[in-house]
Amino acid sequence: MKIRAIASNNLNIYKQEISQRKCEHNVARSKLDDDDILSCLPCYYPISFSGIQNSSKLRMLFSYGIPCMYTMIETIDPKVLNRWIKNNLFLRPMKEVMPILEPFWDTLTAQKVKHIPNLPFEVETKVWEIIKERAAIHPEKNIREILQEIKPVYQRRLRKRQTPIFHELTEAAHELPDKYRYKFKLLMEDTEKKLNERPVIIPFSSYEFKYKLSKIKDDVGSVKSKKVMNKLIKESRRLSNTTSAKTLEHQKNVINFMDIILKKSVLKENQPLRNLIDTSKSRLNQDEIIVPFTRKSFIYDLAKIIEDLPNKKLQDELLNIATKLPTSQESKSAFILKVVNEPPEKIGHRLVWPFTATVEHIHPRSCGGPDIMSNYGTACAVANSKRKSDPFTQQMKQCPTTSIASQAQADYLIKLYHDGVFAKLNINPKYIEDYRKAILVESKGRLNIDTSKLYQKPTSD
Repeated sequence: MKIRAIASNNLNIYKQEISQRKCEHNVARSKLDDDDILSCLPCYYPISFSGIQNSSKLRMLFSYGIPCMYTMIETIDPKVLNRWIKNNLFLRPMKEVMPILEPFWDTLTAQKVKHIPNLPFEVETKVWEIIKERAAIHPEKNIREILQEIKPVYQRRLRKRQTPIFHELTEAAHELPDKYRYKFKLLMEDTEKKLNERPVIIPFSSYEFKYKLSKIKDDVGSVKSKKVMNKLIKESRRLSNTTSAKTLEHQKNVINFMDIILKKSVLKENQPLRNLIDTSKSRLNQDEIIVPFTRKSFIYDLAKIIEDLPNKKLQDELLNIATKLPTSQESKSAFILKVVNEPPEKIGHRLVWPFTATVEHIHPRSCGGPDIMSNYGTACAVANSKRKSDPFTQQMKQCPTTSIASQAQADYLIKLYHDGVFAKLNINPKYIEDYRKAILVESKGRLNIDTSKLYQKPTSD
C-alpha cells in the first residue's frame, strides 16, 4: 500500500507539472498555426518532408530504445530478439547469455519503473531476477535447466495457492445433481494426477490439436518452416470435430500422415511439433500419458461438464471459483510451471517478448484506424496486446501511466530529432506533431502532449 501511495503521489505531481506546461505551451501555440510552427523548426540539416504512409520509418527508430507510450519501459528492438533466437542464444550456458543481456538488464527487470504498481510485465521481471540469481550459482546451465532446478520450490508454492480453491470448488460441487457430480469427481481425480505428474487418460480433441498447431506456427520463422506448417494445418482440417468409434480410425490415419510429413521436413527436429504428434497418437490409442495441469484446460473441462446445468446460479458460482486459480500473468510460480518444459529458445522468447517494441495504432486498426504514420505510436508488446481494441480513453483508465509515458515518448522523439537521428533516417519531424494530435483526439482532449521543445534550439552544455 505504501508503494502505491508513493507512486500515486508522484503521478499527481507530474500531472500538475504537465498541466502547467500545457497552459504555457498552448498560449505560445495560439499565435501560430500548425504550418507556421513546423516551418520554424530549427533545421540544422536538410529534412525530407515527403509523406510517410507505412510503419517502416517508425520501425527504424526501434533500435534507439523508445520508451513505451503506456508504461515508459525502454523497449527492445524486435530485431535484437530475432537475432538472439536465430543464433541459439538461449541454448547456451547462462555464463555466455548474461553478458549479452547486460545492456538490456534495466528493461528486463523494469528498474526505472519498479515504483509503478500493476505493470503488465511484472511477472517476467520477477522471473528474470530469479534467473540472474540462479545463473550466478549455476553458470553452466542454460535457461531451461535453471528453471527446472527451481521448479520444485515454485511448484509447492503454486500448489499452496491452488489447494484452498480446489477445496472451495469441491464443497460447492456437493450441490450438483448426481450425474454432474460424478463427472466432476472424475475431473478432480484427473486433476490430482496431473498436479502430481502421474499418467492419465485424456480423450483426443481435434479442436485442441488445431489450436496448438496454430500456436506452433506462430513460433516458426523461416519461409520453409511456414510452408511445412501450412501443409500440416491443411491436413489437420481433415480431422473430424468429434472422436467416436466411427471417426477414430480416420483420425489416426490423418495424424499418421501428418507424422510422415513432419519426418520428411525441415521441422523434423521441432520438439513442440514432435510432442504434439506423439501425444495425439497416445490419446487416440487411449494410452495413459503424463499431462501437466493447466488452468485454461481445467476451466474449459469444468465448463463443458456443467454447460447444460439447469441451476445457472450454481453454474456461475463454480466457474467463478475456478477463475480464482492463479494465472501465469499474475503469479511467477504459475509462469515458471507453465514454461519450464518448453524448449530453451521458446522460454527466452516468452521472457523477452513483452519488452519488445511494436507499432501501436493510436486509433485501433480494428476500429477503422488508418495504417499510416500519423496514427502510430510505440508500445511494448505486452501493453499493445493487452489494450486490444479498447478506446484510448479506456486505456488511460486501465494504465494510469499513459499520460506520463506518452509525454516521455514525445520527449524522447524530440531528443532524437535534435540529435540528428530523424535526418539520418530521413524521417519527417512532423511525425511528432502528428503523434501529439492523434493522442489529443483519441483522448477526447484530455491529453495534450507538450512538444514545445521541438521548436527550441538545444542549448550546448
